[in-house]
Amino acid sequence: MGKAKLTNWMVILNPQAGSGQGRKDVEKIRKRLQKAGFQFELFISNYPQHAIHLTMKGIERGYRKLIVAGGDGTMNEVANGVLQQQVCAPSEVIVGMIPVGTGNDWIKTFGIPNNYKKAIKRIRKGKTILQDVGLINYQEGELQKQRFFTNMAGFGFDALVAKKANRLKEKGRTGWRIYLQSLVTGYLNYQTRKVSLRLDDEKVEDLIFSTSIGIGKYNGGGMMQAPGAIPNNGVFQVTVIREIGLGGILKNLPGLFNGQFVNDERVSVFQASKVVVASENQIEGEADGENLGNHQFELEILPQQLQVIVGKKSKVKLHE
Repeated sequence: MGKAKLTNWMVILNPQAGSGQGRKDVEKIRKRLQKAGFQFELFISNYPQHAIHLTMKGIERGYRKLIVAGGDGTMNEVANGVLQQQVCAPSEVIVGMIPVGTGNDWIKTFGIPNNYKKAIKRIRKGKTILQDVGLINYQEGELQKQRFFTNMAGFGFDALVAKKANRLKEKGRTGWRIYLQSLVTGYLNYQTRKVSLRLDDEKVEDLIFSTSIGIGKYNGGGMMQAPGAIPNNGVFQVTVIREIGLGGILKNLPGLFNGQFVNDERVSVFQASKVVVASENQIEGEADGENLGNHQFELEILPQQLQVIVGKKSKVKLHE
């Protein structure tokens, strides 16, 4: 991090975001921030989880105002840095976002424009809420791990689609079509599994195609998987899709983008503050589009932990 003079804002940019769009637009973003009157230092995230380290070091140096220039994965890493550091209360740090990613699902719930100039304008306005954060405990190999997430976690087919989409991004593919392609190709080699869910004190055990656990409403490049999620009400919205078949998927495809798919009889919606996902067979998991292990997952919501800047179209109650 060096010993450069402390300025008002710390900008963390992911050059890989948007399948390399971040790298192309570094100077464009820098100039737009300068034109808007920001004093800032810009740091580049160079490898997976580097943004976590940069965030923690920045807070140690005194930064309390952060800008994420990246996608949902970069926001996830910065949030993990804010929540893991022990210098100050996480709620004392303000996080704004300039969307550079492929899916950009987090911004859809919070009313952030998918446009550099307009997003920077919202950061200048500085309206914030304290959003809930999810804490997930899981196993990766022999290691027990822990991760925070800010938008949505998915298990089963959800996580397989995320994995396939990430592989396409690594090959340089961009746009919402990669999620649609991943959804279709993923179905061809996916087998519905018997899954056990504990939702607070309620237990659900069935052949389950997919489980989405939402703080925000959207994932997968604009699919409204948790239409009733409210990001500061202290509970997850849990959407469970039981065995549905190809015909059911095609029938509900339009409804995935407007939330109407939850009206299908094979879909159940719950609210819970603690969730355990387990299967006798291995089950894939992801959080904010980042792939996790494939064993048992334990999730807990942490109410109003992360102070984030929202747009004027956000319907979430503002933090005073």
